Amino acid sequence: MLPFRIKTVLGRFARDHRGNFATIFAASLIPLLGIAGLATDFGKSSLVKRRMDVAIDAASLAALNKTVQLLNEGKTSDAVAISAGEDEGRRYLIAQAAAIIDGSVQTPTVKITQQGSTLTSTVSYDASVPTVFSQFFGKSSFEVDGHSAASVTLPPFYDIHVLVDISASMGIGATETDQQILYDMKVKVNGKQQKNNCTFACHIMQPGYKETTYTSGRSAGATMRIDIVRSALLQVAQRLLTDPSKRYRLAIHTLHTKTATLIPLSNDLAMVKAAINSGVQLAPAYGGTNFHVALRNMDKTIATPGDGVTQDRAKSAIIFMTDGVEDTQTEQPGSTAITWDPTFVYFSPSASDWGGLIQPLNPQLCAPIKQRGIRMIAMNTKYIAPAQDGNAKFVAIRNWMHLNISRNMQSCVSSSTDYYDASSPSDIQRATNEILNSISKPIALTQ
Repeated sequence: MLPFRIKTVLGRFARDHRGNFATIFAASLIPLLGIAGLATDFGKSSLVKRRMDVAIDAASLAALNKTVQLLNEGKTSDAVAISAGEDEGRRYLIAQAAAIIDGSVQTPTVKITQQGSTLTSTVSYDASVPTVFSQFFGKSSFEVDGHSAASVTLPPFYDIHVLVDISASMGIGATETDQQILYDMKVKVNGKQQKNNCTFACHIMQPGYKETTYTSGRSAGATMRIDIVRSALLQVAQRLLTDPSKRYRLAIHTLHTKTATLIPLSNDLAMVKAAINSGVQLAPAYGGTNFHVALRNMDKTIATPGDGVTQDRAKSAIIFMTDGVEDTQTEQPGSTAITWDPTFVYFSPSASDWGGLIQPLNPQLCAPIKQRGIRMIAMNTKYIAPAQDGNAKFVAIRNWMHLNISRNMQSCVSSSTDYYDASSPSDIQRATNEILNSISKPIALTQ
């Protein structure tokens, strides 16, 4: 039996709970530190994954950008451009990973596939993120991985043929103010000054005249419809032939009684601009309008278009710029006689024209072109008949023919969005921008 004092001390110790918390804390400290360490290491790996996911998105786009750049330059095959793009994506991701991960990253997978005009890049990676605290529990690293995809839709290769009306009616004053300038201006005939009394600057050099009324009109400060159209064509050339995709070629054709090609398909901006400036002028002879001849010649001139994936398979489009009025009347320099176009094909309804006829465009002329897959775009540079002129031709255009012209030109185009009504200079500018926007689409990147 224990002495009384010893029994008292042991009893007090058994009843004393003051050291229990310290004992329990000491016993649980190591697991708590382990859990905190695991959380720290896991948070680090999560941060690395977020940063790597941003990096693979950027690498996917970098791969596509390199491929598109080489394709636009046109100096390599599609396969070479794609391979170079994949290499660029891998280099980019490896460089980014080196700054993000203090561990190992397997060689990333970068793959670009092409389907038609769409390129798709896919990028994936696997990486090991080393741990610090978790190593006490046998966990030396956390594994992270990711996947990204992006695609780009390339604009098609496009051959654009502009068919522009340079007949006498395109010499009308661009605005009412310009028409009045032309009407009031003085012209010299047989050495004498006389009032022009005409709102057109379409008179070719006649006996007794010092210069054409077009030249006189420009000297008097008037702007004619042909001038506005010429400016619009220069804008078309500038926009398409400086597009960074380098996928457009442009040809310029003129029509009046006859047709001519000012410049065949070309991507040389300087040459195209020079052709426009020199050739988009009022017809120096004949000066009537024959859509039958023009559109049939265009059908023969333009090769059958393709899907636009390569230059050899380019799509084709015609931008048809005209006031929509056919006219049998023709003239020759040095003669005051009016003659009639012997190749003219009559179409109803029509109106008299000093012994000949004027008529709206026959939309059936556009059908064979559209059937071959050539896109028809039309800008109706509306024939503004002079208000002060009571000639039967102008009265007919003002009263009813303008409705036939608009309806027939709308039937000529490939879709309702390919028809543009443009009467004023600002209308022509607006229509030109809209046509360009419908043709020249930016490269679209999606993820």
